[in-house]
Amino acid sequence: MDVVVIAGSVRLDECRVYVIDTLALGSARAVACYLILADDGRSVLVDTGYASSVEEVRRTLAELRISHLDYIVPTHLHLDHAGAAGYLARDHGSPIIAHERAVRHLIDPTRLVESVRQVFGAQADLFGYPMAIDPARSTITGVRSAGEHTLSIGGMELRFMGTEGHAPHQISVYVNSSKPVLITADAVSMLYPDYPYCYIPTTPLPAFDAEQALATVERLRRVDVEALLMPHFGVSHEPDSVFDATTASIKEWLGMIKGLLDDGYSSDAVEDEMVGYVRSKGKGKGNDAPPQYVLNSVRNSVKGIIGYLKRGG
Repeated sequence: MDVVVIAGSVRLDECRVYVIDTLALGSARAVACYLILADDGRSVLVDTGYASSVEEVRRTLAELRISHLDYIVPTHLHLDHAGAAGYLARDHGSPIIAHERAVRHLIDPTRLVESVRQVFGAQADLFGYPMAIDPARSTITGVRSAGEHTLSIGGMELRFMGTEGHAPHQISVYVNSSKPVLITADAVSMLYPDYPYCYIPTTPLPAFDAEQALATVERLRRVDVEALLMPHFGVSHEPDSVFDATTASIKEWLGMIKGLLDDGYSSDAVEDEMVGYVRSKGKGKGNDAPPQYVLNSVRNSVKGIIGYLKRGG
């Protein structure tokens, strides 16, 4: 399986999977979505990036000569994954496959937008806001919690699996080809190519659940795959190493953050401590200046763990 640096692609026997860099908020190699192009010409876009990234996604689709998307799959509602879904659905009239708990928010994103504004404040304007999906034009299939939905396309099978924990409305996509791969969504921790010194757990507000997230990792570990296709960011040919690092990072950060809170640190001070911890990982390698999007990820993950602990986690 070869990874090609263009938009980036992975060649399987039955299809090609393109890694599309959405250039999220102007940052390269931070947020990916994945285009599955089957040998029969049909296409599936897994994740869509922020609404503010939609022109970049459109540009890449045009570069790849994709005039129609047969399916769009927002793996969960967070705006770096689903923000552009409504715009692309309007462009293509594509059927949507999403977690059953995401369906009503894709049709009417009012509460989703309110939640994003509550968590991110004025920064939410940078993300852009989702467009409602018209179910009369783009049918929406809901994948059950902890369940599966199967789609046959171009001689291969796609399995959409409920993978809750990072969020209660998340699915991952298993591409069951001769060289099976898993498009993970945020079921695994983040490892950014431009700061590859430590895994950052994907533990954001408002509904991160550590027990579910860890159980999801163990369930995915049992799925036989050759590679993981990760949104943050890129392709790993060492699935077990990623799963091990995900489990370890969640447990480590939970312990560290709980310890800091028990010692009387404020939430802001805990964030600062964890930013310092991540900087220290790079400093040992000669780089103590992570890109801003890495620092944002750290702070968002810390907020989610604090929220989880305050809920009694």
